[in-house]
Amino acid sequence: MKISVTFLIIILLLGACSGRAEEASVSSEDRLLLTLINKRLLVAPLVAQSKWNTKAPIDDPVREKIILDSVQVKAEKMGLSAQLASDFFQAQFEAGKMEQRRLHKEWETQNHGLFEPAPDLAAEVRPILDSLTPELLIALKKLNVESGYCRSLKELKKDARKIIDSGFSDEIIAVAVEPVEKYCRKHE
Repeated sequence: MKISVTFLIIILLLGACSGRAEEASVSSEDRLLLTLINKRLLVAPLVAQSKWNTKAPIDDPVREKIILDSVQVKAEKMGLSAQLASDFFQAQFEAGKMEQRRLHKEWETQNHGLFEPAPDLAAEVRPILDSLTPELLIALKKLNVESGYCRSLKELKKDARKIIDSGFSDEIIAVAVEPVEKYCRKHE
């Protein structure tokens, strides 16, 4: 029985939504943002598999620029700092690429062959990432950093460890959440 890659992606993302008891102490704003960051990171292995099969480079600066330009425009329309949105999404790209590089290195060491079935980056994976973009912008807006939300990066990282999949390193999590803290420091 062949299971579609899209079906596997949906199952993977739904699994990311299941709550854990330790999440109860996390504020609803943080939980929303961190859950969406987690969903985005959970797509990184699928991107890595697709790029592994096609030998495409992990870095895609042209696509990143298109997304960042779009994010800045959308953020301004929402009344959210375009700079914060841009920095935040650049950090999400970097966190995802860190995981992709880790996986490619692991697969190279294992002399791993091609993935079957391989996820189709353009048709199956990118639409999921693209659908998370407006949700992440809304979650970022709900943090209300311009109105004194700001909290320490240490607390946000601690909450992130409760919500973001344990398979992702502390370094990846730090990269993903750092722009919020940086923005807060600049606007205290």
